[in-house]
Amino acid sequence: MEKPLIRKRRSLSPIWILPLVALCIGGWLLYTSMRDAGIDITVHFQDATGINPGKTKVIVHGIPVGTVKKLNIDPEMKGVDLVITMDSQIRAALVEDTAFWIVKPEVSAGRISGLDTLFGGSYIGMRQGTSTNYADYFRGLPEQPSIDNTTPGLHILLETDTLRSLQRGSNIYAKNLQIGYIEDYTLLDNGKIRLNAFIEARYAHLVRTGTRFWNASG
Repeated sequence: MEKPLIRKRRSLSPIWILPLVALCIGGWLLYTSMRDAGIDITVHFQDATGINPGKTKVIVHGIPVGTVKKLNIDPEMKGVDLVITMDSQIRAALVEDTAFWIVKPEVSAGRISGLDTLFGGSYIGMRQGTSTNYADYFRGLPEQPSIDNTTPGLHILLETDTLRSLQRGSNIYAKNLQIGYIEDYTLLDNGKIRLNAFIEARYAHLVRTGTRFWNASG
């Protein structure tokens, strides 16, 4: 009598290879979609004039990094909450003191800014903060913030009796060469006006003891 031939059954049938490959591909696609998914944040502004959901962008250094998703009226009717979908690549920049502001066309003495918004509409500017704590809720600023004190250049204070035609962003010239601009101004208790001025680093040597400033605007 012949002995039966015993063959060991394979643990995995070739028919399962294709479903396993499909499962791996599907898992990878799910992982990448979650990794690259946008981040929703909320930015509160006093008003949303010029802001259009689905169109208005958040722009940093000329590059779009987010899009306004929708607008919500503040529950206390004191402003508008903008829900913005940000690119996942700038997650590290979304910290507690990150600044947001709306960029609109502005004309001031010696300076015209935001003209690009005449064609593309208003957009939202953004500047990363120095905090290390992540945040998804921010209070938008009414205007672009002053340059950080760590920026190379010279930050000086000037006092004047009247502001006249000077505004935020008004240029400072030396021999008809633009060397800086006015960042901000404040009315002091003594009735004078204090100007926060910024001089570019390459022209900082022009400001020394005895340097004089005057308003040459029309």
